[in-house]
Amino acid sequence: MSVVEEDVWKVYNLQKDPDARNEIIVKYLPLVKHIVKKLVISDIAQSEYEDLIHQGILGLIDAIEKYQPDKGVKFETYATLRIRGEIIDYLRKRDWMPRSLKKKYKKIEETVEKLQQRYNREPTVEEITEACGLEEEDVLKTLSYINVSNINSLEEAIENNLKIHSISEIDLKNPEEELLYKELKKKLAHAIEKLSEKERLVITLYYYEDLNYKDISKILNLTESRISQIHSKAIKKIREMLGEYF
Repeated sequence: MSVVEEDVWKVYNLQKDPDARNEIIVKYLPLVKHIVKKLVISDIAQSEYEDLIHQGILGLIDAIEKYQPDKGVKFETYATLRIRGEIIDYLRKRDWMPRSLKKKYKKIEETVEKLQQRYNREPTVEEITEACGLEEEDVLKTLSYINVSNINSLEEAIENNLKIHSISEIDLKNPEEELLYKELKKKLAHAIEKLSEKERLVITLYYYEDLNYKDISKILNLTESRISQIHSKAIKKIREMLGEYF
């Protein structure tokens, strides 16, 4: 953190100065946009994208209000969790994806597997849409929502374990918590090793390299919806292997 940034935080923490808060919001607005782009497929409607950005900003403001520098946690780490949490809460309360679409997810998943076998390649969104008899927007929204739901309970664990964070950056209150943290880290790494090569690659690019679906789709030459599916499937496997923690 630069001297200028430290001064801004000092001013805000001491005086709760609105101008200082606005300066912090502007600085971390790209973080909000980055999180939204990682959570959903880029083809969602612009109005929905803007709604999620708005919710993310509310999460950022909440993080600014509650952040305590003396805890030893980086603001970016703390803010990321608050922003993501605000967006996910919004999606759930609004029921962003109707229950009828949730029921159709299994049909979409099965259709993809059948098309893979038929064409001996990854199917396009258009092919999936035609085979399922659903609107393309519904297919994309379903995959995005299911992905958000799947990663929610694992997100904090993965953020704290896959990214290069030291123990000192995490607010562990006692030796028992530190021991549990180290054990979870070891089991998480073991679970990831059991994933298929493609699943491990997606998880690595998403968490280690901090890329979104659009970037990963270009690297792997797959559709964003397919990347979302691979990601969701990998997270589902990890959750099953780490079931004792959830």
